Amino acid sequence: MWWWWWLVRRLGWWLILCVAFTASLKLLLVAHLPPRATLPPLPTQTSSLSSQYRAPSHLTTQQPQQKVYLKGEVYAVRDSEYYRRNQSSRPGLTPLLTSFYAYLTVVRAQYASRSPHLATLTHRLKLDLTRKRVTDDPWDLARKWASPRSLVPNEAKGLGDILAALSTAPIIAADIGHQGTQLKLSLRLKGGQRAIFKPQWYGREDVLEGGVYGGWDRHNGEVAAFHLSRLLDLNTVPLTVGRRISLKRHIIPVATRKLVNTFSTKRGNGTCFYGVCHFCNKETPVCDNGHTLEGSMTMWVTSRLPLINQVNPWKRSYNHGPKNTLVQWEKDAAYCQRVVRVKPFSDPSSPRLLDLMEASVFDFLIQNGDRHHYVVVAGKPQSAIILLDNGKSFADPDVDHMDILTPLLQCCRLRQVTYERLVLLSGGGLSQALEELLALDPIAPVLASSHFDALDRRLLHVLAALDACKERLGGWHHVLF
Repeated sequence: MWWWWWLVRRLGWWLILCVAFTASLKLLLVAHLPPRATLPPLPTQTSSLSSQYRAPSHLTTQQPQQKVYLKGEVYAVRDSEYYRRNQSSRPGLTPLLTSFYAYLTVVRAQYASRSPHLATLTHRLKLDLTRKRVTDDPWDLARKWASPRSLVPNEAKGLGDILAALSTAPIIAADIGHQGTQLKLSLRLKGGQRAIFKPQWYGREDVLEGGVYGGWDRHNGEVAAFHLSRLLDLNTVPLTVGRRISLKRHIIPVATRKLVNTFSTKRGNGTCFYGVCHFCNKETPVCDNGHTLEGSMTMWVTSRLPLINQVNPWKRSYNHGPKNTLVQWEKDAAYCQRVVRVKPFSDPSSPRLLDLMEASVFDFLIQNGDRHHYVVVAGKPQSAIILLDNGKSFADPDVDHMDILTPLLQCCRLRQVTYERLVLLSGGGLSQALEELLALDPIAPVLASSHFDALDRRLLHVLAALDACKERLGGWHHVLF
């Protein structure tokens, strides 16, 4: 029976070799995955939603692919003579967009499903808004929350009380808004809290076609930006809520003379004012509807945090001259290499460059192309970028100005937790979560439905840009930090 034992030994060695080959193949495949697993375990009480990737789900919400009319520096899903005529091709951006568009179709399919963890995140944020009577002094609570890295904590018990106070507290003083180019009011509320009121200029369905920073500020954009900041776990947009006020009863009786002098009465018993600002004039006042004027109320934060402006390295030229007048980032696709050699961006311990990347993602989602300066807390090198003035947003839901994303496209770096949150909100999750949060605001509905669709589309654009970066730099470890 010697041949029987010889056969058994041969089979045994063959099985061992097969097992070893299979294990080696699995290790090779794992080595090519992103830094964390694509399919996360279900979150436990100790796991953080910000560290969870999207897992495939049966809850698919993506709409059929829209027809694309422009696919360049302007991405448009509506035919527009204006954008066709003003489409540009800048050497600092064009080659990066070519790579980005190559990944867009793949990314659209990859992130077509909604995360099963979305409901947990949305529930937590909604609970912060609906839970009331947590504090008897909402202004003091908001001041205690404010820090150089965050204006609102992740677990914001009492947020509902603060926003309710902003939207209902009696106005005890009103003055002109002294800074900026846009019409606004500086208000003092009962209890001493200062707030900025931006009035409504446009209806929800109005579409603003034109330059990326054109038009008056959109008050509803300020409200939406606050809740989007919380969804992205940035928490650096000042607390903002919608409010309707009576100019006759709430403003004029407590207004300064300088402000009162800009008021007038229109035909039909409506009240108007034009205020004092760079673009304010008698010919373009804002008017109430005969009873109230809708607007946004933003809490003033500088009483606790002294803020300073810094020039954004990706500032626009705001030059209306010849089309070939370009600033440096528009001419040089490697412009980021210049930026990182200058302080504070050259300091390895500084969070500023990654903060700018997050700001570019945030601004791209809302289509705010007007962040020519960024704001930080004075004397605090580790300060986050405070995302003030988000009114130049939500102008045209069918158009994406890709140049707003230039900092990310050129630098190819982002915090990993921010990337993970973007993935969590993919598959239609961003629009659903934001719509649920905004439904709780006093001026709901805050955005037209078309803007929610646009947010989901732009989120996929950001993910495609990051995928292109991963391939260009040779792996996620060069992109995510």
